[in-house]
Amino acid sequence: MSSLEMGRLLQDKTLNDEPHAGAAKQLSDLGISGLMTLEAIEFQTLELDAVLASCQQLQDSYAQLKAGLPSELQICLHGSATSTEQLVVLVQLIQSAPQALWSLRDDSFNCYEMDFRLAALQQHLAILKPLNKKLAPFVNTNALGSISSLQSLQCCLDNAGMFRWFSVKWRKAKQQALILAANEQLKLDDIQLLFPAMIKYVDTQVRFNELFAQAPILSTSHQGLHTDVAPLLAVREWYKDVEFALAEHFASETGILQGLSVIEKQSADKLVSEFNANLVTTIKHVDKQMNKLRLSFPGYQALQQGDVDYVTAVTELKTIIVNELCVLKESGVESITCLSEL
Repeated sequence: MSSLEMGRLLQDKTLNDEPHAGAAKQLSDLGISGLMTLEAIEFQTLELDAVLASCQQLQDSYAQLKAGLPSELQICLHGSATSTEQLVVLVQLIQSAPQALWSLRDDSFNCYEMDFRLAALQQHLAILKPLNKKLAPFVNTNALGSISSLQSLQCCLDNAGMFRWFSVKWRKAKQQALILAANEQLKLDDIQLLFPAMIKYVDTQVRFNELFAQAPILSTSHQGLHTDVAPLLAVREWYKDVEFALAEHFASETGILQGLSVIEKQSADKLVSEFNANLVTTIKHVDKQMNKLRLSFPGYQALQQGDVDYVTAVTELKTIIVNELCVLKESGVESITCLSEL
């Protein structure tokens, strides 16, 4: 054989070896063990098919739920590692929501000023209730009037002196004071001693009512002395939990709180019910399959990225493997050949 012919043969061999070597390198770059035969690698594509079927089942379940969810919450149903984590958190937030939340969802609960308002409500009630208990047997607490009118009456009655009976102003003040009495048997002295308590009661009540004006959403819970602050505190604590969850699990998403603010309770209950009844099992199964794939193909970066769609990642992985196996088969490599031998 001439040197020219030998050169051509070597050139042809090099050309034939290039796709062969490239395909082997592609499979190795996926992290496939060199001890794996081509036949074993091909068998792994069947496993990928099983994973795809599970991922597709999960996607189908998500599609049915998306219709009833606000668009802001649908990021939790994208079929990726990140969205799965977010879905779990979302369900936990809905499950932990106090009953009062569904009528009290409002942006004013998502600020620290609400902590001060609710603390002040509690403090004012702690003053009003015992004062009311003290005053109610003697005066009509609903007819006390303004602070200035009470102060004016107290000043007139306390500073009348010995000849008060001759003072028209004093007699008028006495009459107004007795109008406040809870019953006709009470004397002026009984009422006069209570003016400091009455003034404090009215002053505290004014401050109490002002808090409801500062946050109109609170007005629906205003029941005077019977106002129950506990549900309001529970709603505020829930908003704090949401704020923490947003920072921890939804760092790049700003619409989750908006979605939680508009989702209908029926839709929220359906999501929780479906999650607990069916989705948990499917999600755990898919997670187990995906973790196994990460171990089998540690070099395939898409599997390591939390925000990559499961179906897309697994489909692309299968395509790579199938294509490279075809190249090797066309190059005449036997199926029993180990990857490390190529």
